[in-house]
Amino acid sequence: MSAPSAVDRAQSARLALSSRSFSSIVDQLGTDDFHRTLRAALYELTGFNSCIILSFSAAEAPVVLEHCSTIQPDRFRHCYMKEAYRLDPFYTAAVQGMTIGVSRCKEIYAHDFTSSAYHNTYYKDVPLVDEIGILCPVTDLQTIHISLGRCTGSQRFDQSVLEDLHAAEPLLASLVRKHALLRPDLCQRDLKVPTGQSKDIDSAWLRRFNATRREIEVATLVLRGHTNASVASVLGISEDTVKVHRKRLYVKLNISSQAELFMTYMNNRSADDSDGPLNVVPRNGRGH
Repeated sequence: MSAPSAVDRAQSARLALSSRSFSSIVDQLGTDDFHRTLRAALYELTGFNSCIILSFSAAEAPVVLEHCSTIQPDRFRHCYMKEAYRLDPFYTAAVQGMTIGVSRCKEIYAHDFTSSAYHNTYYKDVPLVDEIGILCPVTDLQTIHISLGRCTGSQRFDQSVLEDLHAAEPLLASLVRKHALLRPDLCQRDLKVPTGQSKDIDSAWLRRFNATRREIEVATLVLRGHTNASVASVLGISEDTVKVHRKRLYVKLNISSQAELFMTYMNNRSADDSDGPLNVVPRNGRGH
């Protein structure tokens, strides 16, 4: 019988490391140290430079569960957490109930990512050379998102890292879901966001475009991240009726997508509703 090759030995070492790491995560289920322990285990598995764990829901802004990143914290707080998350492909996938497994951000975007509103508004200024995302559904209304990044100056995640994450993902998602159900208090907005960061969407600007009351209601919910189905549920109307209202509103605004609605909102909201510049680029007629 031949001796194990270097590749086999490396794989065995990774599996042993992964087993020990995930055992420590199990020990922290339901405790305040769960996400920190999860982050440490993922670092041993992937060697990331950036790890952000968020709770996504369509009804409110994300809640930060863990943040260990070289990304400028002020930009993350004032740009991503305030508005840009609505354009994040991972957020869209989460609120639409998509199954993505372990995916790169650009892999789940249907169009040219570099011309997207999310890229132009936020991502182009983030010093990442690679990002892997994992979505862990908790309930129909909540998904935990794990973002792992390699920053400028580092190498992209290699294939072995992706394979390890793919193998670990079912167990990882199960543990994250179990912890979220044990500790729902960690995802409550009033415990995580300073006063003033969860303000209502300013919809007054839509009146200048002769939007009807129902169109304003629909737009407000869409800007909060709701899908057509959840807008219909909140307003007590059919999903087809929601689509009609959106279509009519988009004609009035001369836009054709949710991304353009977001950009139009950013360009028209009142000065009192802004906490600082988001470096929004002018609309160019393209809506990805």
